[in-house]
Amino acid sequence: MAHQLSFQLLLPLLLLLTETCVVDMATGSSWTARLGMNRRSLMSHEDDTLLPPEFVTYFYTQTLDHFNYKPESYTTFQQRYIMNSKYWGGANTSSPIFVYTGQESDITQVVSFAGFVVELASRFNGLLIYIEHRYYGDSMPFGSENEAFQNATTLGFFSSTQALADYAQLIIDLKRNLSAENCPIIALGGSYGGMLASWFRLKYPHIAFGALASSAPILYFDDITPQNGYHVIVSNDFRDTSESCYDTIKQSWSEIDKVAAESNGLLKLSQIFTTCQPFNYSREVRDNIEIRYIAAAQFDNPPDNPVSKVCNAIDGAPPGTDILGRVVAGFNASFGDVPCHHVHDFEPSNKDGWTWQVNI
Repeated sequence: MAHQLSFQLLLPLLLLLTETCVVDMATGSSWTARLGMNRRSLMSHEDDTLLPPEFVTYFYTQTLDHFNYKPESYTTFQQRYIMNSKYWGGANTSSPIFVYTGQESDITQVVSFAGFVVELASRFNGLLIYIEHRYYGDSMPFGSENEAFQNATTLGFFSSTQALADYAQLIIDLKRNLSAENCPIIALGGSYGGMLASWFRLKYPHIAFGALASSAPILYFDDITPQNGYHVIVSNDFRDTSESCYDTIKQSWSEIDKVAAESNGLLKLSQIFTTCQPFNYSREVRDNIEIRYIAAAQFDNPPDNPVSKVCNAIDGAPPGTDILGRVVAGFNASFGDVPCHHVHDFEPSNKDGWTWQVNI
């Protein structure tokens, strides 16, 4: 009865969790930008792989295809999950198990970012399980990113439906191994991960006692927003902060393309933006600059207010500073006084993976 009462109190409490709205820049990008929970990798230089010792990494032998009985259905891959049992009351006490349904990112980035989940475990003596989404991070079917993203056949197993079945199979086996069949499962997630958490509760109600979907559209939502709506919201964020800042950023794209087309233009841009590695192609320049504007807007929270930082630096540049000089001033103001800026290569599991998912 005590645990039943606790969960009656817990579920309304969970609804208080919120996640910053997802936003993007209206730049005519050729790919669907998505940050997921990658705030640390873009807004700081911390190493997300260095997790506290109570977070232990495991690999589960997962079924590749849960929905047919052809020979391919017996193919497996190694799916990563991370467990924290520091606060768990144990199977005998029927203490809850909080399962974070991994989204479009390396699962270690989620662990280091989602501190609210740890607070829940501490309060309710819960076990924490973070499951990595297939085709992201170290949970690669076919052994490598190159093989997994090779063609439509290998990508055919890359879907939310398969991911939900992954979570179900892993949770059932894990509860059996821990003799924790009586421990209730609460699925948690934010944004796409929140969609998965809610869908998991709907599709597998015999496994999940409840679910928290934070900042997640969980119902049918096809064609209710324009395709470039994600970019428009970010643009409006900068425009609302400063019209002149918005105009400078808008004009800078053609300037960047102009310089990139010059002989040694990419090297020149690398020097202008003081990158730690040289740019290899013009799209890489735009991607790296654009994703930082996206990060500033997506995590535009007090007291940092990164959009204001960017715009204040752009608008406050000395008279006579050219467009690229003003953009660089904003770039440096928001992302710290560092010797150089790392070039993100947008590996297939983050860029192409999300593009595949939103287009299937």
